[in-house]
Amino acid sequence: MSTLQETLEQRRAAELPSSRSCDSSEAPVRALQIHSWNGEKWVLPWSHFSAACHRGTGKSEQLVLSFANHEVVLDGARLASLLPEIASFHLDCLRDMPDKFRSQASQNQPFISRIAVRVLTDS
Repeated sequence: MSTLQETLEQRRAAELPSSRSCDSSEAPVRALQIHSWNGEKWVLPWSHFSAACHRGTGKSEQLVLSFANHEVVLDGARLASLLPEIASFHLDCLRDMPDKFRSQASQNQPFISRIAVRVLTDS
């Protein structure tokens, strides 16, 4: 008979998304896919990418990706490790996950707790 603690751990493991916060490719990819936890999906061509800016350290990091007509803001942990993948256009997909999964995520991989995609308008 399992204890309450074991039951809770089993439920949490079942809720944990099977995918990581990001996927990379061995070869350069043409576009960046973004999958938000709320079901929103974006595909942004790397040919429109212009800059990346990383801020913060530890559990409170932000990475801003600038494209010709969009700005993508990532909040999370270990986001600086994405910079080489971005610079070489090998980053294929980004996903955010609820913060409750942070403790269960790999401590060596980036963890994205929030993704916001903003359409830039001409003024």
